[in-house]
Amino acid sequence: MANKKLYITTPIYYSSGAPHIGHAFTTLTVDVFGRYKSLIGYDVYFLTGLDEHGQKIQEKAEENSMQPQEWCDYIAGKFLDLWKKLDIGNNIFIRTTDVQHVKAVQKIFSYYLEKGLSYLGEWKSLYCVGCEEPYTDSEAIKHEDGELYCRVGHKLITKSEPSYFFKMSQFNGWIDEYLKAHKDFIYPEARANEMFSSFINQGVEDLSISRTSVPWGIPILENPQHTVYVWLDALFNYVTALGFMSDDDSKFKEVWQDPETEIVHFMSKEITRFHCIYWPIFLNNIGCRLPNKIISHGWIVTPKGKMSKSFGNVINPLDLIDEFGSDAVRYYFAKESSFESDMVFSRELFINTYNNDLANIYGNLISRFNGLVNKYANGVISKGSSKDSNFTNELNIVKNNVIDGTEELINSYKVNELIYKVLELGKAANKYVEETKPWVLIKEGKEEEIKSFLFNLADSIRVFTILLAPILVKSTEKIKEHMNFSDEQLKYANIKKSDLLENHKLSARTSSIFPRFENNELDGD
Repeated sequence: MANKKLYITTPIYYSSGAPHIGHAFTTLTVDVFGRYKSLIGYDVYFLTGLDEHGQKIQEKAEENSMQPQEWCDYIAGKFLDLWKKLDIGNNIFIRTTDVQHVKAVQKIFSYYLEKGLSYLGEWKSLYCVGCEEPYTDSEAIKHEDGELYCRVGHKLITKSEPSYFFKMSQFNGWIDEYLKAHKDFIYPEARANEMFSSFINQGVEDLSISRTSVPWGIPILENPQHTVYVWLDALFNYVTALGFMSDDDSKFKEVWQDPETEIVHFMSKEITRFHCIYWPIFLNNIGCRLPNKIISHGWIVTPKGKMSKSFGNVINPLDLIDEFGSDAVRYYFAKESSFESDMVFSRELFINTYNNDLANIYGNLISRFNGLVNKYANGVISKGSSKDSNFTNELNIVKNNVIDGTEELINSYKVNELIYKVLELGKAANKYVEETKPWVLIKEGKEEEIKSFLFNLADSIRVFTILLAPILVKSTEKIKEHMNFSDEQLKYANIKKSDLLENHKLSARTSSIFPRFENNELDGD
């Protein structure tokens, strides 16, 4: 039987500057979820990429004495470099300047014109150049200086120009009914409530989908003075990346149009409206199925509030990787991520989480085990013939509870809860050492009990390793060498097959997998 399929995406990131910690957070989240779904048997298609059109990009190119395409190529290199250093495993990377995407968007625009779903009018609005987003008077935030700003702090301008509009207002009733009938389409629930209270209940207005003032964009075939507005251009990346509206749309039909494929979009909360209202309407009116779920997460903040260049508290993800390594970064964001609220980051929290979980629990467990098995069993694991002790039974109850709950937590996108469950196993395994007291068993000559103890401890480490492998990409390879685990022993399909460890011989390695980090700086956040 064929594996189930998952198509999982980040939003495509705006190419106005180098990647920041928010980009890293979203992409890491998607990567970890994708790897967990792959672990339990899904064929995963993971898309990320770049949104490369718009006024802001044109301005940035001019500021840096570059052509817009040259600037986009430069920024694309920055993102790809960060993804490599973070061990991001995407298998699709789209750029909206790709020829296939450009041609497809032109066909899509023409389709809407032909079907009478768009019309030429006059667009006038408060506008945020940085976010490429229009604002109503009620949405704008008035500062003490009397100027109007967007929700993330950019000054708004007033713009007016000819524009094509998509007839969104015709579908207000449809999107209202659809979202009410599909309660799990938007996650978390608070974000769905926001869509109703702030937008749908107020009435969805027709959407401007072209510009005459932005030459750096996809020209409309029927009227080349207009370029396609970024939010129609960008949203369709999810299907054009698979070949929609191209000469070869086989991958699109295989992945997107297959009703059995699970399609999940991840994004930060500030762009939820476009994906939860406009995107379903666009898709429904061009004959495409809708995604299964749209998940929007909060922002990364410090203990004192938002990150801001003006506050000097912005975190460069490359600096974190250089200092602590990619796995430490991956682990913190995977464990501390929350969709219901913003995630708090500080250097102190970061180091404490790493030391407490990876160094003290996981690393300490491996170190203790290796010392014991080399001292008492010449580096060879054997099941032994003794009856399991009460301590062994307690450990196995914890282990089996973790295993049995794994797929439900993965399929409900609760990886952070899974991590806490796995940590319970690590704590139970360390407790197992203290309670069993193998050094006492040796003095009493209980060789079979020692074998049983080491065998069960080794299997807990094996399960621990399997379940954290999607996060700890580099460290898992080190642990495989350290413990001499084979690929077969670390397959999720074999997670309950402890007998695979019978007569298993460890390597002679004794180096620390997770050395502790010292926090020698006062945390100013």
